[in-house]
Amino acid sequence: MNKLAAVKVQGMRFVDGTGREVLLHGVNMVCKDKKSHYIGNWDERDFKKLKSWGMNVIRLGIIWDGLEPEPNVYNDDYIEKIRHFIRLAEQQDIWVFLDMHQDLFSSAFGDGAPLWATITDGELYEAGATWSDAYLFNGAVQNAFDHFWRNTPGPVGKGIQDHFIDAWKYLVQKLHIEPNVIGYDLLNEPFIGREATDVMDKMMNQYAEIYQSQNGDIEQEEIFAAFLDPNRKEDYFHLLEDAAIFQQVIDAPSPILHKFEQTILSPFFQRVTDAIRTIDDKRILFLETNYFANLGVSIMIQPLLDHAGNKESQQVYAPHAYDLVVDTELAHTANDRRLDLIFERHEQTKQRLGIPMMFGEWGAFYNTNNTAHISLHIKRLMERLLCSDTYWDYTPDMDQYLPFLGVRRAYPMAVSGNLYQYRHEEGIGSFQMRWKESLNESTIIYFPNIQEVEQANVVLSPAGSNYRIHRIEDSSAGYLEIPEAVKGVRSLVITKD
Repeated sequence: MNKLAAVKVQGMRFVDGTGREVLLHGVNMVCKDKKSHYIGNWDERDFKKLKSWGMNVIRLGIIWDGLEPEPNVYNDDYIEKIRHFIRLAEQQDIWVFLDMHQDLFSSAFGDGAPLWATITDGELYEAGATWSDAYLFNGAVQNAFDHFWRNTPGPVGKGIQDHFIDAWKYLVQKLHIEPNVIGYDLLNEPFIGREATDVMDKMMNQYAEIYQSQNGDIEQEEIFAAFLDPNRKEDYFHLLEDAAIFQQVIDAPSPILHKFEQTILSPFFQRVTDAIRTIDDKRILFLETNYFANLGVSIMIQPLLDHAGNKESQQVYAPHAYDLVVDTELAHTANDRRLDLIFERHEQTKQRLGIPMMFGEWGAFYNTNNTAHISLHIKRLMERLLCSDTYWDYTPDMDQYLPFLGVRRAYPMAVSGNLYQYRHEEGIGSFQMRWKESLNESTIIYFPNIQEVEQANVVLSPAGSNYRIHRIEDSSAGYLEIPEAVKGVRSLVITKD
């Protein structure tokens, strides 16, 4: 990989500066700690570690509160510390895209907006048993989002959303010159606001109707109570093990969410895009979904347009994928069929939009050893869909836990043409891929244990093709380089002797 080669969108693929198809694979690095001024405790060792793990991209978190601590006052020291991380990544041939991150909208409740941009209409914040419950049931969080979407004037008379957009412009002006910055993730997990109450009503009513048809009467209030109680959730939500029932439940509020995405979220994304494009017209814009789409709710965000009203060429669909048990003690019970539905729904949106897909977040397995099977299942889904991803999230010791098996994996980093398929089987020691070669460039494949490749049976088509092995310094990992040979379909099969 040429660390100065830009990554861009070409049709429904990422390509590098030579035109090779690229899969982006990496991690989130987001510091949410106000006491640390939203700057992570990362140094050169962390970025070397990422390279040895086969990571070629980072979703690097930006916190609005850190960027604009007072109205119209930007924190250049914060930006320069972000620049330092970007340059550490560049030294390890790692690309970066910037993520304007939020959780529960504000630094008053979680992270994101500054206090001066948080309007709650007097509602008080109360944390739920699971941190994200506050999205669904807390008026302070919901009101803050509503005021953001309405662009309510802040303390200096300027709309809150206008502040956010101008902060993006300032950030892009400062950082777009960095050669390994490939784009901008416009807003993490946009949330609908007060209408979440209607969304939850629709879901819970649908669930109660199904539950009653099989188990007798139940009040919606009982369903709500079970949803909020980690100790009761498993008892009441066993019906959602059936993917068809799960789909009925999450689809119940679709009209509400589709209207939000079409009339509020997409126009907001367009406003941010128009502002960024006054400074940077080359880098990629990453589009997220409404918060509920993490669960597989169908999505109706609209494609971005350029200044001439045509479809913007440099945009990517960047959803998140989490089963409904994420961030709870039931995380190990994530259901494969529900996950299949989530990924299928996102693939459908990708096809509708006609742009590449990058899963900006998945996982959240943290320091557990009972979720490796989920990590591996998601890995196989991403292999099948040929999509890019950034795992949530980076910790220096994440390689000490079993879910890392699905995070650190063999994959084609750069393909001299069009990638058709690939598959890596851990333990069995096998890898296979097919691609259509069309460039005079090498194909590069990352392997966590390059010695296994050296000792394996490697079969390349056409017969007699050569390859080279490169080790990553101070690591067991490395790259298999396949020089261009013939134009046309090629295959690689690696198996243990």
